[in-house]
Amino acid sequence: MNRILAIDSSTEACSVALLIGEQVYSRFELAPRRHAELLLPMVDAVLKEAKVILSDLDAIGCCVGPGAFTGLRIAISVAQGLAYGVGIPCIAVSSLAAMATESFSINKSLCCLVSIDARMSEVYFGSFIRDEGDLAFASTDQIVVSPLKLSLSDKITKPFLPNQINNEICTIAGTGWSVYDFHSSMRPLKEYQCEILYPKAEFVVQLALRDFRLNKLCSASELRPSYLRNNVAKKKSEQK
Repeated sequence: MNRILAIDSSTEACSVALLIGEQVYSRFELAPRRHAELLLPMVDAVLKEAKVILSDLDAIGCCVGPGAFTGLRIAISVAQGLAYGVGIPCIAVSSLAAMATESFSINKSLCCLVSIDARMSEVYFGSFIRDEGDLAFASTDQIVVSPLKLSLSDKITKPFLPNQINNEICTIAGTGWSVYDFHSSMRPLKEYQCEILYPKAEFVVQLALRDFRLNKLCSASELRPSYLRNNVAKKKSEQK
């Protein structure tokens, strides 16, 4: 019986989930700038609810981005500290993949395009396909890009989609769709209902379980954020 804890604070939302066998215990709160305050109490709450202690766990999954710089650093620091303390491995999980996985759990579509607001008129973007377990598998690299440069003819957006798309074939997730205008070819997608705006740890933990079974583990010291945009100062200077 696998026992995995998952942590996410990559966006305005903050969440924790604990998987014990097939049972998931979770906490979620939309709480900008309160991640550092909330994460550890959430961890303590799910451990108490499941009646286990940290040393009982097999691994800690952490959402490593893309997302907000501060939120990512907080989640990774918490995951590293907990993993170090009891000597268990970590699992790095994509925030975009977690959102696509939730979408697949609801819609059973073939593909999900995830776009979250990256500020500075850009989005973090990823294209995912659904595997046999309804989990998200990245079909292309995740990128940070101007939404006006994204086109359905690009490989990044449409590697596995047929020419005629509908919301049974493709769904969308993330805040980016409502915040920005996109290339004209992408605009029909914005008419789809966007049900998932933020990652949730209960889906992070499902992806972490898949990687745990595949032995895709890292030590606490090897856990690193996936910023995609590595130099914010440079980006700002380029826009002037």
